[in-house]
Amino acid sequence: MKHDQASSTARFVSNGIYWVSQHPRLSVEVPDPLARWTGELTRCLLETGSLRPPGLARRLLLLKAGLMQACAIPGIYLHQVLRKRLIESLAEQAIENGTRQVVVLGAGFDTLGLRLAERHPDCRVLEVDHPATQRAKRSILEHTTLPSEGCRFLPADLGREGLQSVLESCPDHDPDRPTLFIIEGVTMYLEEPAIRRILAEVARHSGGSALLFTYMEEYKPGCFGFQNARRVASWWLALRHERFTWGIHPDRLPGFLSESSFELRYHRTVEQLRDELLTPPNRNARLAIGEHTALVSPVQ
Repeated sequence: MKHDQASSTARFVSNGIYWVSQHPRLSVEVPDPLARWTGELTRCLLETGSLRPPGLARRLLLLKAGLMQACAIPGIYLHQVLRKRLIESLAEQAIENGTRQVVVLGAGFDTLGLRLAERHPDCRVLEVDHPATQRAKRSILEHTTLPSEGCRFLPADLGREGLQSVLESCPDHDPDRPTLFIIEGVTMYLEEPAIRRILAEVARHSGGSALLFTYMEEYKPGCFGFQNARRVASWWLALRHERFTWGIHPDRLPGFLSESSFELRYHRTVEQLRDELLTPPNRNARLAIGEHTALVSPVQ
């Protein structure tokens, strides 16, 4: 992505969650808190970024989002809703089991960190994100009624800066607290050395720390992405300097992790999420194929 511009993908994902929340059949798949918080952010985005009447701006947004999904990656929005539901569930389980610090990397316009901070004031929540994207998000939050005081924002370009130095510069960060690191929809934009550096940083934290992340499947050598994506999706990512640069086949993931002394604790494919999370009326709905979710931790 361009250094001085907010991530286009972050806006794409936020619009997609909103699109599903407004869909007459699929909206049941979006939990009320996620729908409400995303709706508030979207409302402010429309009011501050458009000269059109709010009602018209909303209709145009939904039309544009639907067309982008159909032309780029069919089923991507519902897939993103399912992965967000899974990640939030695992984050809640971690906090219930003693995690007292959550670090969200590359949050974009997602509201998970904000919602966790509101529900668990005794748990420190930090968001590390690209400066331009984080600046845009904070500006939008200033025009909402959403509480954000409990979440600490750390601007950083993880493609250029090491996570360790970013966290060390934050007085609110505590390496002695059991910490859950969350990287959703980000690893595909990093190089392999950056992935290994993040694993090393997680390993430096106290026992009980873990990394929860999504990753793209390498479905043939050097090719990682959504397997049902249209060609225009690659062009769109390239135009915005947001190409996918890393992925791995699920069969190779345990070996990759073991090289950094990590073990795989939990893994879900999108098809497994279909069976586990979708309501029966939507069980056959179209989903984007190729991104999986993993929970890993250092070998004790």
